[in-house]
Amino acid sequence: MIDTLPPFAIDVTPESVCRWLIGRDGRLPGSAPEPGQDVPMSYLFFLRGQPAAAMSVHELLGRDPDRGLFGGVRYERHRGVRIGDQLGATAHVTERKTADSPRGDMVLTTLVTEWRAGDDLAVTETVRMIDLPPGPPTAPADGQATDQALKFVGVPVTFTRTQIAWLTVETGDLNPLHLDRDYAASRLFPDVVVPGTLIVPVAEKALTDAAGAPLQILDIRFRAPTYPGEEIIVATVEDGGEWRFEVTGGSKIRAIGRASVVGSES
Repeated sequence: MIDTLPPFAIDVTPESVCRWLIGRDGRLPGSAPEPGQDVPMSYLFFLRGQPAAAMSVHELLGRDPDRGLFGGVRYERHRGVRIGDQLGATAHVTERKTADSPRGDMVLTTLVTEWRAGDDLAVTETVRMIDLPPGPPTAPADGQATDQALKFVGVPVTFTRTQIAWLTVETGDLNPLHLDRDYAASRLFPDVVVPGTLIVPVAEKALTDAAGAPLQILDIRFRAPTYPGEEIIVATVEDGGEWRFEVTGGSKIRAIGRASVVGSES
């Protein structure tokens, strides 16, 4: 087990961004992304280091894939990312701690990745990972009821199995929970699970479109899984200069979070 991952680099090419948009939206974008165009922060994901550097992130961090969950992520924009950038990434564990649960101790790991364009810090990505206690699997959470005070933004979306498979390849996510129904069933999930790398971009897009400006901060925490074909939508309210939001499906919370836009006071 290590605390610092080997550094890696990626090229933010029009082709790569186009592939990511196909996965996010389930369709071709209609026009090719152009050099210099801003890229959403959620395009970045620490698991891109797996195909870029031929390494297994979870193996290096000493995590058991059968027990591992993606708890959430926080993005902070500094200079932002543009098509044509060559990004260098360094990632290190800033915290490991145990937390009580009805089944025993969970391990909570925080991994911070700094994405740089040359000497400029572009985006800081802080990922929260959860390792469940050893033992037999338990049924996944169903999610709490949504906050009726929040207002829907954007349009409802559903995710196909093709999108899920596409994004797992694009982002280097090898977790069979997203691809193998038999494996998902062995972990007591009713179907494969939509990866967070699809949920987060949809939330970022809905909030960005509603605000009319790029996000400065995007902080999202998962509360229950989403499955293929489920209709989800983002609901939000302004709160002290920030957006407080939920990602909801079937009147149940899938994720919660906060965001702020570039130029806001928060």
